[in-house]
Amino acid sequence: MSRDAADINRSIFNEEAASYDDKHRKLIERLTRELQARLDFIGVDWASDDEDSSEEDGEGNDENPRREVRLLDYACGTGVMSWALAPYTTQCVGLDISEQMIAAYNTRAENQGLSSDEMHAVLGDLASETIDNALLSPELFNFDIAAVGGGFHHFGDPELAAKRLVERLKPGGVLLIWDFLPHGGRHGHNHKHDGHSHAEKDSSHDVYHSVMHHGFSEPRMREIFTAAGAGTDFRLELIGGGFALGGHGHEPRQDQSTAPSGALEGGGAGIGKEKGEDQDKEAFRRQVFFARGTKGGVGT
Repeated sequence: MSRDAADINRSIFNEEAASYDDKHRKLIERLTRELQARLDFIGVDWASDDEDSSEEDGEGNDENPRREVRLLDYACGTGVMSWALAPYTTQCVGLDISEQMIAAYNTRAENQGLSSDEMHAVLGDLASETIDNALLSPELFNFDIAAVGGGFHHFGDPELAAKRLVERLKPGGVLLIWDFLPHGGRHGHNHKHDGHSHAEKDSSHDVYHSVMHHGFSEPRMREIFTAAGAGTDFRLELIGGGFALGGHGHEPRQDQSTAPSGALEGGGAGIGKEKGEDQDKEAFRRQVFFARGTKGGVGT
């Protein structure tokens, strides 16, 4: 991730960390349901599921130990992806550039009585030009699944981020991303058909926007997965109904009638009580997808 993009994202999400889960509770609940309904689509040989778990706590027993399944939750935030998939894995490792998000992730895991071996998060940026030595530890490789939940459009270089994530997968591991299809927005920057943009400073509110891309088309996601080395069995599935927009730098500016960027947030934060509110709310709904691919395809 470029230095400017990383700094913008770090600042915004440090401010969001304390209130994030409460502010976006409905969104988180829906995403959890959607993820857990797509275990077969994701395609990991899970440690257990609701039907085959031999123990109520999902830990198995000495005769039938759970399969080891390790999740890397990148741009983890407070751990939405980790908590959704934790029942089906044996270890969740979060990675984020926001110190406060890391603290929130680890605090919740500790409060739930989980050991650091079961769930913990560390600070780091896999999308920077150079990787910190701390991120080269063997414990941060050989994952069964690497996931990015709603963070892909914040990355300055999503192609590089995908490549770095696939490097951390074991052969046959799965890259999983949820994000948005392309959507419009009169933001004053040139961009590609798939919605590429730049970090921008809001002249009205002096707020830096952290959105780098206005969504991703299916062909572009396929290209990203393939180039990263996870093009095998690539699939993209839409979530029906759409999601409302708002929060952490995604609000519409006063001089705009369509969103300059998109993120899944509940409640449509930033949409005022002006004329045409219902129409504006509809304009701020985003079509969300899950994309998955297996390491070992073209591009490895």
